[in-house]
Amino acid sequence: MSVRITLTDSHMPPSEQFLRFIDAWLAGGEFDGSSWAIYGQERPERLGRRLSPSASHQLRRRIVDNDAGMRHLGRAYELFVALLIGDVDAIRAVQQRFRFVLVVGAPRSGGKYLTKELFRALGYDPARVPAVLAHDGFPEAAPWRFDRSGNTWIESLHTMAEYLAMVELFFTAADRGDYVVVPKKATKAAYAAGLFQSVLGLGGEGIITIRHPVPACISTFETAGGLPTDGRFVQRGNIERLWARDLISAGFSDVEVADMDYFDAYLRYWEDYHVRLAMGGYNLTRRYRVVAYGAERFMREARRNAELLGSSGHDVEEFRVYDQRDRHPGWVARAEPALLRVADQWARVGIAFPLEELLERW
Repeated sequence: MSVRITLTDSHMPPSEQFLRFIDAWLAGGEFDGSSWAIYGQERPERLGRRLSPSASHQLRRRIVDNDAGMRHLGRAYELFVALLIGDVDAIRAVQQRFRFVLVVGAPRSGGKYLTKELFRALGYDPARVPAVLAHDGFPEAAPWRFDRSGNTWIESLHTMAEYLAMVELFFTAADRGDYVVVPKKATKAAYAAGLFQSVLGLGGEGIITIRHPVPACISTFETAGGLPTDGRFVQRGNIERLWARDLISAGFSDVEVADMDYFDAYLRYWEDYHVRLAMGGYNLTRRYRVVAYGAERFMREARRNAELLGSSGHDVEEFRVYDQRDRHPGWVARAEPALLRVADQWARVGIAFPLEELLERW
């Protein structure tokens, strides 16, 4: 007896991010990474920003009408099937060529700086590395979702396969002997730690960044357009949407989330993220270095990485830190119980939590 299951790209279409990358790759020009890499010029993707149906159709048409484009699409689906059915040999072949260095942490905890410095140590101009490869929006990983657009697990496998296919194209020219080093900011690894560790983590190393929730929240609302005048939570960009998604996953209703105090919403997200990282990402957090937010600590980590990668450890960019310790003193007291609970949870699984450094509140 045998059962044949036929799925096509109409059931699981390629992601828009992957199509954009392949289209740019086929055009042969330099990638624009300024949206994530150039300080002061970051352009976070806003909610609802998607290609129009006609633009999406034209993009796909350009790729499928190109022989190389079809090969790249086919390679992504080959890797997707390998992940789907457990073709270990196919994934191991990728792992033997690439050594991934993941930078994991909640948004606004400094991971971008360390990721940029890893690229610079490898000889890349971060502003020429596309966000889809360097930054933390891709591959997708999230709390469980099942709806007409599919489910989270399949989406994670599919986008991981697309990510690997893009890595094979972009990084092959940067061979450093036995393997190619690939940095990656990976906030979403906390939601699929087993996948990220088994596919990207084997043989590699990484960094966990962590920041006190009060300055992290301030940094977030300043990036999003300021603290809402009524103090209530609102979704204006991808980071705030991330909180809302996690809060709903934790059992809050849409109405309850919309009625939450802004800092309470952030603090619940911050605590849940770091508990999730400790419990689901045990292999990550046990093997990775934990670096608390701060100029001296981050620049020391950047120098260490540069020296390990054969670059000058003295040639790292300054890490800019702004003193906001006098802002929202009431939030500081409200954050203390969450900090202590996370510290206790990390201790229970044998991970050192940098509480003393976090209490500096940079």
